[in-house]
Amino acid sequence: MDKNKQQLAVLGVVIAIFIVVTAIAVLKPRAKIPEQAKAVPAAAAPVQKPAPQRERMVSSFNSWGRDPFATGGGSAEQGGPASLSGIFCDSKKSYCIIDGKVAKVGDEVSGYKILEITKDTVTVKAGDEIRTLRIGH
Repeated sequence: MDKNKQQLAVLGVVIAIFIVVTAIAVLKPRAKIPEQAKAVPAAAAPVQKPAPQRERMVSSFNSWGRDPFATGGGSAEQGGPASLSGIFCDSKKSYCIIDGKVAKVGDEVSGYKILEITKDTVTVKAGDEIRTLRIGH
């Protein structure tokens, strides 16, 4: 076999492999949704959603325990106006973002004095009332 025929044969094999790999990727069956997730109870009435809010995104930071960049504003459990949008928890110092301002324990932001910061919550004092703020609630 001369050199040109060998090159054409190799090129043909490479093209065939490319076509097979592409076909497998396109025709690969997708993961099926479990039947439990599809099933909707017949007696369940449609749930009314409250006022439109940003949907919380699913975290891709599972090793962190939570996604510090998840969307959805937080507010005080009892309906206060403060919005907790981030928590940075460290063994030495912890910070939180309330109403767009970075604060630490002892600081006062938007009329709230910050008492404690954990990886999931911020405890604040507003007047005589103590509230717990959570991200996304």
